Amino acid sequence: MAQTKVKSGGIATDAVESTAIKDLNVTVDKLSNTLDLSSKTVTLPTSAIAYPTFTSITPSTTTNDSTSFVIVGTNFGATGIPTVEFQNLTGGITVATSVVRDSATQLTVVATLAVDGTYYTRIELNNGLAVRSSTAGLTISDAPVWTTGSGTLGTIAGDFSGAVATVAATGDTVTYSEVSGTGLTGAGNANCSLNSSTGAITTTDFGGSSTEGTTYNFTIRATDAQSQTSDRAFSLTSSFLYAIEWLIVAAGGGGGGGNHGSGAGAGGYRIGTSLDLNPSTVYTVTVGAGGAGGSGSGGNHSGSDGGDSILSGTGITTITSTGGGGGGSSLDGAGGTGGSGGAGGAYSGGSTTYGAAGNTPAITQYTAAGETTTVQGYNGGGNGGYASSRYPGAGGGGAGGVGQSAQSLNVAGAGAAGVNSSITGASVAYAGGGGGGIYSGGTAGAATHGGGAGGLDAIGANGTVNTGGGAGGGNGGAGYAGGTGGSGVVILRIPTANYSETTTGSPTVTTDGSYKVVKFTDDGSYTA
Repeated sequence: MAQTKVKSGGIATDAVESTAIKDLNVTVDKLSNTLDLSSKTVTLPTSAIAYPTFTSITPSTTTNDSTSFVIVGTNFGATGIPTVEFQNLTGGITVATSVVRDSATQLTVVATLAVDGTYYTRIELNNGLAVRSSTAGLTISDAPVWTTGSGTLGTIAGDFSGAVATVAATGDTVTYSEVSGTGLTGAGNANCSLNSSTGAITTTDFGGSSTEGTTYNFTIRATDAQSQTSDRAFSLTSSFLYAIEWLIVAAGGGGGGGNHGSGAGAGGYRIGTSLDLNPSTVYTVTVGAGGAGGSGSGGNHSGSDGGDSILSGTGITTITSTGGGGGGSSLDGAGGTGGSGGAGGAYSGGSTTYGAAGNTPAITQYTAAGETTTVQGYNGGGNGGYASSRYPGAGGGGAGGVGQSAQSLNVAGAGAAGVNSSITGASVAYAGGGGGGIYSGGTAGAATHGGGAGGLDAIGANGTVNTGGGAGGGNGGAGYAGGTGGSGVVILRIPTANYSETTTGSPTVTTDGSYKVVKFTDDGSYTA
């Protein structure tokens, strides 16, 4: 066959049809300017080269931490481990630290991308064939970081309306949402709303229909612009506490008795303006009994100390007012220590006797309950060392000051003043010390604020009941008993809107403006 030269421009478009080449066999002499098909055969491929393809990477957004990615595509090969790298738009390249070929269409890759930004994903097979994602579809950025600490966001009054708290996290355009199933929103929960943009928590009725203190636990999720999330657990507690005013006065001591009795100390006096009570809680009241006077027969005997008055209950610090010290006598010496101290016994052939200490034990001011008292009482007076046939006694201490010592051979010491309180709506005197006794011809010690006067060749006067007044001392040649101390009292001044009407011990309940005044003159309780 004669050779035919075909120039590059000598084959017109569509001049050779596929049917003109039988079985796709083409004989070639040389592949330059001349195509000779007489003795050579060229076999063309019957299929295309199988390049890998990229479809997706999961997750497509993550942090700088080590992350396991799943890459989906095709033609990842049947053998060997591909190389996977991530190319930052700024030019940085990070090679995966671990690659597992799960199948020809899936790779599991582990990598740590330290620089925030967007990345292309490139896959290269062992045979050199490779593919890169068409877009930088992998985003590396920091997840939201909470600046509000986890745990309690505070205690909120039940039924409160207004701003409750605000939570915050840093990140790219952070939004906030409550994780489903927790206790922030909804009437059956804390009944709050969460502002998705600001993190502000508000309510129009905190706790909804609940009437008891409750702790609500919930989780808030911070989500950034890349849909990364960070959860944090919080709590809010409802409180239905209400504040009351209170007065607690212990019982006064008994006066000293016999021939040389002195006045007794008043009961301890404590008062405050804002004691928080919790609904349904029982608060127990103990009212101190007045101390017995010293006997007038068989010598000289000091009076007994008064009883303590106490208010206690779950959630409050127990408040105790200590009973007043009993008045002294010459044989038994000094009076007793207590809320206010008893006076020293009258002189009878011995050394000078001083009054006993008040505010014993010393109180710790209950500032959380609005207590205004810093001491519950003061010391008793001394006998002055006067020795004569009248043997003047001294006055007991009171809530308002120190008992008066015997003034002269003929004048006994007066009981210390107490304090007036208007907690009931009217001014009432409490916790005065008892006066000292004296023999006939002298002047017995006077007393105020519920204290009993000293006996003038007679028994000492009793302290006034439910005032905590100290009793007067008995004095005289025939031997006279000291008076009985005034019993204590506990008074609660409760807002009428909060008053439960649940008491024991039959307290007296009166109304003063928008308050109920509950006066306990014996042991009992109040359920808030």
